[in-house]
Amino acid sequence: MKYDRVQVTLHWIIATLVIAMIGLGLFMVELPKQSELPPGEESVRAFYFLLHKSLGITAALLIFVRIGWRLTHKAPALPDTIVKWQQKASSVVHGLLYVLMIGMPVSGYLQSIYSKYPTHFWGVELPRLAEANTEMKGIFHEVHEVFAFMFIAIIAIHIAAAIKHKIAKSGIMERMTF
Repeated sequence: MKYDRVQVTLHWIIATLVIAMIGLGLFMVELPKQSELPPGEESVRAFYFLLHKSLGITAALLIFVRIGWRLTHKAPALPDTIVKWQQKASSVVHGLLYVLMIGMPVSGYLQSIYSKYPTHFWGVELPRLAEANTEMKGIFHEVHEVFAFMFIAIIAIHIAAAIKHKIAKSGIMERMTF
């Protein structure tokens, strides 16, 4: 049995966004701040941070749609040919993926609202929900960073399992294709 078109579409859109955002996040934090550049040079760091935030909010909205859809549309059961420990491992990995899909945008948004800079969503300034607070921003920055590296590890496990199932021709990969 396959996942329905909505689940498959959301899976691949969110997967693409998440992987792009992780790459963008790792890239943008290495860019020099304006204060670190020689006079007359313009930093592009802010552009990438704004892009990352907009993509993150977009991903969060899609993730909440996906969770809503998932709660009202059952996932197909794993085939009986998948051994029990792999079924349990699959449940744990998918559970962690959902926790991180929620935790990443929430921690990123909390980091952003405690920043001295306003939060923008595709050019629209969002209402400030909290006053700038360096300590709180730092806490959520650390949480966001730890979640990012956990997410990378869990995504790597997820992809490795998908490749293993593709090679084994178990039919698992075909459930998440169009």
